[in-house]
Amino acid sequence: MSLDSTPSARPHILRRTLLLDAGFQFRYMFRFAAIGAFGVLIIGVLASRVIRNAVEEGGSPEVMLASSDTLLWLGGVGAIVMAILTSLVGLVLTHRVAGPVHVMNLYLASIAAGRYPRLRPLRSGDELREFFESLSYTVDRLREREAEEARLLTEVIDALEPLATTQDAQAALRILGSMRTRKRQAIEGPTSGTLKSVA
Repeated sequence: MSLDSTPSARPHILRRTLLLDAGFQFRYMFRFAAIGAFGVLIIGVLASRVIRNAVEEGGSPEVMLASSDTLLWLGGVGAIVMAILTSLVGLVLTHRVAGPVHVMNLYLASIAAGRYPRLRPLRSGDELREFFESLSYTVDRLREREAEEARLLTEVIDALEPLATTQDAQAALRILGSMRTRKRQAIEGPTSGTLKSVA
C-alpha cells in the first residue's frame, strides 16, 4: 500500500485583495448602501409614527395589536418596494458594466477571427474605462504591427519577383502574397460601425 505524496494539480490560492479598483468598487458600494439605508430609515420613521399613535390612543391591547398588524404590513410593503427599487437601480448600474463587456466581447470575437477593429469610445456613463483603453491600445499596436509586416512583405515580394524563375520560387511568392493579403484584410476592417452593439 503506497501513499500518494504528490501535490494536487491545482493548489488552492487564497486571494485577500478585495479592493482591486477602489474608486469603482466604493462608488457602487456607496450607491447600494445609500439605497438600503434610505429604505430602512423610511420604514423606521413610519414604524415610529404607528407606535406613537398607538400610545397616544391609550395603548390598550386592542390598539397595540392593530398597531402590530400595521407594522407587519408596513414592513412587508417596505421590503417589496425596496426589492423593486434596488433591482431597478441595480439594472441601471450593472448595464454600465455589462454594456462595455458586451462591446469588448464583440471586439475580441473580431480579433479572434483575424480582424483588428477600430474601437468606438464608450458611452459617457459606462464603467471599465481603464480596461477598455488597455484593450484599445493593444488592438492599435496589433494593427500597427500587421501594417508594418504587410509593408515588409510587399518589399520582399517586389524584390524577389524578378528573381523568381522557378516554379518553387513562384509558389513561395504566392504564399507570401497570400500572407500579405491576409494582413491587409486584418487591418482594413471591420470598423466600429460594423460592430454596432445593443449596449
